[in-house]
This record gives sequence, C-alpha cells and structure tokens, in this order.
Amino acid sequence: MTYSGSNAPIAVTAGNGSAVDPEWSPDLDADDLRELKAAEDDPSKLVSRMPRESLRLGYFSAACLIFNRMIGTGIFNSPSVIFTNTQSVGISLLLFGLGGITSLAGVMNYIEFGLTVPRWPFGANGEKVSTPRSGDNLNYFNYLLKKPTFLATCLFGITFIVLENTAANSVSMAQNLLDAAHTQQTPGRIIGISLAANTLACLLHTISRKWGIILNNILGTMKLLILLFIFIIGLIWIDRDVAHDNLSIKTSFNTRNSPRLPYKYAEAMVYVIYPYGAFHQINYVCTLVISELKEPRKTFPRASFYAVLTVTIIYAAVMLSYAAIIPKKELFTAGGIDVGARFFQLTIGHAITNPDHLQTFFSIIKAISAMGNIIVITFTAARVKQEIAKEGILPYSLFFAQNYDFSLGRLFGMSSPKTDRDSIYSEKTPAGALALHWAITTVIVIIPLVTIKPTPYSATPAQTFLAAIFAYEIDIVCLTALSFGLLYLRFSPHHHWAEKSQLKYPALSTTCALIVFVGCLFPLVFVWVPDPGFPRMSRTSNLLPWFTGWVAALCLLVFAFVYWVIFRVHVSLRSAHEGTTLHVRREPKFKRDSGGPESVTRLQYYGGVKDRNSTATSEDSVRGNGFYEPPIRRKPLRYELAVAEHDED
Repeated sequence: MTYSGSNAPIAVTAGNGSAVDPEWSPDLDADDLRELKAAEDDPSKLVSRMPRESLRLGYFSAACLIFNRMIGTGIFNSPSVIFTNTQSVGISLLLFGLGGITSLAGVMNYIEFGLTVPRWPFGANGEKVSTPRSGDNLNYFNYLLKKPTFLATCLFGITFIVLENTAANSVSMAQNLLDAAHTQQTPGRIIGISLAANTLACLLHTISRKWGIILNNILGTMKLLILLFIFIIGLIWIDRDVAHDNLSIKTSFNTRNSPRLPYKYAEAMVYVIYPYGAFHQINYVCTLVISELKEPRKTFPRASFYAVLTVTIIYAAVMLSYAAIIPKKELFTAGGIDVGARFFQLTIGHAITNPDHLQTFFSIIKAISAMGNIIVITFTAARVKQEIAKEGILPYSLFFAQNYDFSLGRLFGMSSPKTDRDSIYSEKTPAGALALHWAITTVIVIIPLVTIKPTPYSATPAQTFLAAIFAYEIDIVCLTALSFGLLYLRFSPHHHWAEKSQLKYPALSTTCALIVFVGCLFPLVFVWVPDPGFPRMSRTSNLLPWFTGWVAALCLLVFAFVYWVIFRVHVSLRSAHEGTTLHVRREPKFKRDSGGPESVTRLQYYGGVKDRNSTATSEDSVRGNGFYEPPIRRKPLRYELAVAEHDED
C-alpha cells in the first residue's frame, strides 16, 4: 500500500544554504553535514538548493503559472483555423469543448504522475515511496520506458530542448507591437523585437527568481482579466440575430459545406489542443515549484486543477462570445479571418470608433498575452532543461545543470542587507539552462522568418509553422504516449500501479487517461491523411504544403533517436577505451518541515557521475551516462510507513 497524505515525502532541492544553513542543520546529524559540506567544497559536485519557507509560493502564484502559460495568443488565433476548417459553428464549438474536457482529464493524469513518480527506496524497510521532482514528462517517460537505457531521456529531452522555446510567442509579440505602432512588418524588425523579448526574459530570470515570479503573477492576472473583459463586452454588444443563426441547434450543425475527409478536422483539433496544452505547467518545475510551494501536497494538485478549470470555463465563454457576435459567413471565410480582431470591431468598436486606435488596443492585448507566455515559458522550460542536463546526455552537462549567482548583489558588488538570504541579492538561478534556452530560441526564431516570406510580407506563416510543430510534438505526441502509458500501468497487474498511485480513484484515473488518449489519437493519426481539396497548411498564405509541420515534428523525433544511438555508442567506446563505467548517484538527506501536523518530509541531496577510477559529478541525477545505479540510503529514515509496500521497479 502506498503511503499518501500530507506527511508523504517529497523529493526537493536542498535547503538554501547547504550544510551550514540554520534552517536545515538542526535536523541533520554531523555526518550529514560533513558530507554536504564536502560536496559543496568539491568543484565537481553540486548541492541543489531550495528557497526558504518565507519565499515559497502559495495557491495564487502557482495558479498564475498556468494562467500565464495557457492564456496566450492561441485563444485569438486558433478559432480562425477551427471555424474555417469545419465550416460549422456547432462542430467548432464541439471540438473546442472536447479540448476543454481533454485538458481537465489531462491535468488529472499529470497530478497523478506528478505526485507518484519517481519512486525511491526511502521506506523504513527499503520499500519505494513516491518522491516527486521537477522534469515533467522526463520523469514519467523514464518511469514508463526504462529500457533501452536513456532512450526515453533522449527522445523527450532533445525534442523538448529544441521545441519548448519562446520563438512562436516572440514572433507573435513582435507582430502585434508593430501592428500597434502601425508599422510595416519586415523580417529584420520581427527578428529584432523577437530576440529582444527573448533576451529580456532570459536576463530577468537569470538575475532574479523573485522578480520573475512577481512579473509572472502580474501578467497572469492581467490575462485572466482580459478574457473576462472579452466575455463581458460580448454580453454587452451581443447580436441576437447572429447568435440565433449561429447557435441554433437547427442550423449550427449544418455540414453542407464541411469537409468530407478527416484531415481538416484533425488539423482543427491540433489548434484546439494548442491553447489548452500547457495545463501541466506546474509539473515542469515539480521540484522547484512543489518544493517552493507552501503545503505542496495540497497546493500542487489543487492549484493545478482549479486553475485549469477556471481557464477552461472562460475559454468556453470566449468561444461562445465569438460565435454570438461574428456572422457565420465571416467565420467561414476562405483563408480565415482574424477572429479576435473582428470580434473587437463588432463590440468595443462601438465605443472606440477610430479604427487605428482600435487596432492598437487589440494588438497591445495580444502583445501582453504573448509576453506573459515568454516570461513563464522561460522560467519553467529552463528548469526542465536543467533536469535534462542532470541526466548527463548533453555535452558539458555539468555547466547546464548548475545554478549560478548572477543576482544584483553579485553583479554590482552589493552585499545583502539581510542575513537570512531572503533578499533578491542572494538568489541563484539556472543561468546555464537559460543560456541554452536563449541560444535555441534565437536559432528557431531566425530560420523560419528568413525562409518563409509571403508577399506582402507577414510573419504569420512562420509563426503558424512554429506553433504547429510544437502543438503536434509536445502536446499531441506526448499526451498520447503518456495517457497510453497510464492505461498500461492501470491494466497491467504486475506493475501494482493502483497501490503505488497517489490518486486513490482508479476509475477516475482510467477514465481521464482514456479521454486524453482518444482525444489526442485522432489528430495524431489523421493529420497524415491528405485531403486533395486542401493541399496547404492553414494560416500559411498557401506557402507550405499540408504535411510540412507534421513532417518537421517527425524529423525532430527521428533526430532525437539518432542522437540516442550516437550517445550510447560514445558511452560504450569511452567505457571500453578508458576502462570506466559512468553513472550518477544521489544521496538524500532528510529533515522534517516545521508545519505541525501538515508538515512534509523533504529531501536534501547531491549526486555524482562516477567511473571506476575517479569521480566526476553531474548535479542531482538518477542516472548518468549509460548505467543505472539506485540511490544509496546509508542512514535510518526519520519516518515510518504505515504499511509496507512490495515494489519491483
């Protein structure tokens, strides 16, 4: 039986001060302190850190991670593809509703995985206990696909490093800023603004974790209020005739002009999933956010579910507002219209009669949405990329795995006025991972913008191409694989998943996994079934063939597989040549959080990549370059399990 509840252990980063941190040292014995001190003094080893109790995040900040990530330009851009592809208001709203149901089911799956995986032998008798950590799908795919070694790590890790960037949002922000200024789009201007936005976000999160989170909260709140504002103005200026014509059950499902083949519906479903796909944002930083949360075992699942539920409800209201305001013939215009812009013209355009001022207003709203995405993606994706680096699969993994102090105090030679390290002057951030994130984003921004050039020039085709690759690979493929994996665990008796899972409702878990699997399997498969009547991708000015985005996503997956083959060959050759076996080991240190009956057990650990003759370390990784060695528990644990669990994995 799995140990669950508020006292279950949580794998987190080490106390923000290491061996001499007064918040940790009273609960660690002398041997623990000496080992941590030695690890800190060893330049080849790292001790992970976590913020102090006073700096941890509550429900609001955790929810804002999801608000800021889910609410982007997708809710303004995707409806154009959805309505145009289906040629039916009813089917469009139905698909969007299915996307909402899929996201709610998906967040339950991710809550279950997030609280259950990975599992370490920390029980009183060596039994395995759920110890969540950051890394999102990296951990879950490694759990599901243990052999061949590092295949899951490379397939997810390489695709994530390349695709989980701010390129599409940076381009969108640049477009909207230029539109707000009534300035013509050119490749140079789009690239310049995009790279400036990406650089600003990376520098912000490099210099200060605190102010990055504050800005995330502000933008997340603003974006939620923007959607509420859209719904309210839709109610004020609703066109009853249009609403009746579009939403009447007798006419809304008219399919006379709808496609007869599945491709356009599958493509529409990709663009439905796109604005919903970030529902598991907190899982990206499970350790760095779960450990940064107050009462994490409660805050993580509650903030995740209720934040996604809130966005899903507001999304539905916004889509209904679009359908109740914009006439059907405009929604179905060949090539698509800017649904958001047209909505604003038919609503608040009654109050802002100057078309230029109205365009500026709407473009600024979209720019804010894009900037919010840039801020939160930079914060969360850098943490996952840091976790990928800790797996040892990247060149110079140690550099990308470390945290660095580029805080204001260090940059300007200032000393903190506080002694408890609560000041912004003492923060360490994943600067190496942020540098990697910045470099990849820069490349991904430039290449599509200089190769996809419609006449007259617009960055929309390039932005759409980037969004399509991301939605298909990171959302559709990953969600399908993970939901299938969860179904396999539930129906495979030798895995004993029902005993291990922290979600003690098997029917709910299975139903949610089945919903996600079916919802994503349809676009996963049917985007490969061509429709001769539609030879081009939507929103690409008829420049890109229908298969371009999906083939690019598949090629990246193949590249990740080839990378894994090369990596394994490299490890084998080096092992044979040097007589070494490379692996990573963690050694956890325990303390009890001061929280009374609601306290949680936290872990403090450091790791090392070792060979037969010497030691070289990569921060905090379960596995290193090629060989798995389970963590070693050398001291009695400071808690007991109520019932022993028998576990094979």
